[in-house]
Amino acid sequence: MVPTIPPELWLRTAQFIPASILRNLYSVNPVFLDLALNGRYTDINLAVQWTAPTTKLLKHLNHPHIAHRVQRITLSSNWLESNLYLGPSEEVTLRTTVAWYLPFDLGRFIDPIVRRISDVKTCNALMETTIVNFPNVLSLIIVDGGPSSQTRPSPLLVNAYTACASNLRRLSLFATSANFDALFPPNASALTSLEEFTLSFSPREDSKADAKVASTFFQAVASTLASLDISFHGTSDEPSRLLQSLPRKTFPKLTSVLLFHSDPPASPDSDLIQFLNQHADTLKHLRLRHTKTSPFASDDLDPLLLPVLPHLETLNILNGPSQELASSEGLHAARAYVQHSGSTLTSLSLKHCSFTLHDLGMLLDLLGRGSSEGGGLKSLTVTIHALSPQMLDMMAEKLPQLERLKVDFADLRSNDGEGSRAGFGDLTHEVRSFFFFFCPI
Repeated sequence: MVPTIPPELWLRTAQFIPASILRNLYSVNPVFLDLALNGRYTDINLAVQWTAPTTKLLKHLNHPHIAHRVQRITLSSNWLESNLYLGPSEEVTLRTTVAWYLPFDLGRFIDPIVRRISDVKTCNALMETTIVNFPNVLSLIIVDGGPSSQTRPSPLLVNAYTACASNLRRLSLFATSANFDALFPPNASALTSLEEFTLSFSPREDSKADAKVASTFFQAVASTLASLDISFHGTSDEPSRLLQSLPRKTFPKLTSVLLFHSDPPASPDSDLIQFLNQHADTLKHLRLRHTKTSPFASDDLDPLLLPVLPHLETLNILNGPSQELASSEGLHAARAYVQHSGSTLTSLSLKHCSFTLHDLGMLLDLLGRGSSEGGGLKSLTVTIHALSPQMLDMMAEKLPQLERLKVDFADLRSNDGEGSRAGFGDLTHEVRSFFFFFCPI
């Protein structure tokens, strides 16, 4: 009699098999079959143009042994409307008009356009009923299909929000219009487990985001939210404006804040600094844009304008697409965030300027003082004006605990002018068991 291998051993074996190969081993045993099905149906994208296989997929997802495997769904806010438009090869003829008005859906048998529209409506109805059968969805992504006059989300989104309410951990909204009423959850207070929220606002025309709808949503999910990621693209509006109307200390568990703006915004203003300081007790990860001349750019920094984040572990200051700070301005901007977090920072990425070797040295002195207080920076990403042999010596002296270093060079020539001007170059430097590895990216 052949002994039965315990499932735990099969699971351990599967960890060493590439996913692309494991999918083809589903017939070996029930454990591999279960893993293959999970890999196939964990992430479902329904924000696609309708085709006949879309309907078949939805029917397949209705089976209970498949539905419980779905954990991540991508939907379109107006999937039905976007699929009812005529394609580039479709043309309305007299036959199409006659077929459209035939009773009992008989027109689908004589005209391809009428048949496609009928199939799209059938698929939409099936999608609305299928979405409520997913009991284990943890992540929901909503893509705005375009401008809409609706004052509330479509039935598809309402069903999705209702079905996912108790288990949902991550919600991502990609808006292309300022009509947030048709995108945001109508009853956000039902999202009792939401921990991460992402909002990407990319309007087709320059317009302002609906701060009232956003504020109502934030206050409804504030008690559980730990990560807040807001990015604006192609608009003069500011992400921080959505946070201005919130009450003091709205998010008691907030650990991560990411604010991004593709157009040159103003430097962090007093409202943003106040928001950061209000959540200083919990905030550990911060990413933001800093492009214009900073109010911090003075030798005597006003303590009222400084973010005091004593528990910050990760800081990423991004550069603007059309404007770069001078080295001295970039130093002051970095100091404003680093000087109160030197002992807790483990990862620092500064892409908002190109540092001179002198200014970089001043920054490293500040970081080095933090490491002497019991902390220690492990990962550093910076941009330097020019290639210099003194750079690594300086890093080794002032940040001996550093494990990963990535340096971008604005000019590959050395300080004495020798070498070639090749634009941006970069160097990744890792410390592993006292060995040094240099590898170009």
